[in-house]
Formats: sequence, structure tokens, C-alpha cells
Amino acid sequence: MKNIDRTVVALALMSCLAAAPVALARKKNASTEPGKYKDWKGEIDELEIVRTFKLADYERIAIQGLDTRTTPLPEKDDNTYEPVQQVLTNIEGPLARGLERELGSRTVEVEASDKKGAGVLIVTGVVEEMNPGSKAARYWAGFGAGAAGSRLAIEVQDGETGEVLLRIVQERRSGVGAFGGDYVELLERNLEAIGADLALVLGSF
Repeated sequence: MKNIDRTVVALALMSCLAAAPVALARKKNASTEPGKYKDWKGEIDELEIVRTFKLADYERIAIQGLDTRTTPLPEKDDNTYEPVQQVLTNIEGPLARGLERELGSRTVEVEASDKKGAGVLIVTGVVEEMNPGSKAARYWAGFGAGAAGSRLAIEVQDGETGEVLLRIVQERRSGVGAFGGDYVELLERNLEAIGADLALVLGSF
């Protein structure tokens, strides 16, 4: 019996020691001090904190357009071309929904202009990837095959000064949907998830 107890204690100690580096890494990655981080809070692919700020100092968040000019597109004769184009014409909508859902009462707006002002956080950036994946692979193979992927490089700026506060690179993938999932639905789901990820970052300040 004593041998069993000693074994249990030894295994518990080993588990604690193994978990310690992970816990320390998560604590480090959750820092809000200026610097560059990867896998921040275990959720954000890449985060650069240029300058710290207080979210409470800002009354609203304005999404002022994400650049899609360099976003890779499917071939024009591919059946995914039109769905991808449809999503790219309204990147800001799903992003705003995800952001607003997580931030609650804080006002989130989509603005076509580059209007600036005090008390406003400006969200801009570049759409690096809008990959529709393969509906057939999702339907027949499953297990993540053919997943639709979206990756954004986002900048968060102070609306009064134009100073960059944060830079974020985040990718989300979706591969579950009826009969392989609708292309637009899956890509917009990714964008909403990235909006929620952005809310996680902003809400930490």
C-alpha cells in the first residue's frame, strides 16, 4: 500500500513539473506589455503590442475597411470564385458581428471613410487569405479535410492620433457544415471568429 501511495505522489509531482513550463508560457504570452508574441493566451497566432492603452478610454470601435487587393483568388471559372468574391465585398460585416458579440455594449461600427476622432479605435488591415477549401473533401473525407481558411493581418489605431497600437495576424478554419458546408457561410464563420479573437485582445487592455 505504501508503495502505491509513493507511486501516486511521484506521478503527481511529475505532472506538476511537466505542467509548470506550460503555465509559465501562458502567463508570459498573456502579457500586455509592448512586444511581439506568438500563440498569445493560447488563442492569437501573432500579436504585436506597439503601445499599451485602456479600452475604457474609447467609446466606440470603427472598422474602416480591410484591403483585399492582394488576396489570392480562385480561378474565375472555378465554382468557388463567386462565393469568395461575395465574402470579400463584405469582410467588415462578419468581423464586426464577432467583435460586437464579445464586447457587449461597446459600439462597433463599419465605416467606409477614414474618418478619425477622439475616443475611437480604428480597425484596418489586409486580407491575406480567403481559401474556400473543398466542399467535396469536407463532405466525403471529414476530419478537417477541405476546411475553409481565412487569415487577416489587422492593425488597431488610435482614432485621434492615427498611432498604431496593435498588430494582429490571425487565422481561423471551418470544416463542418451540412453536405460539406456552404462556402460563404464557412468563410463568414471564420471572420466572425476572428472578430471574437480581436475582442479577446482588446478586452485585455
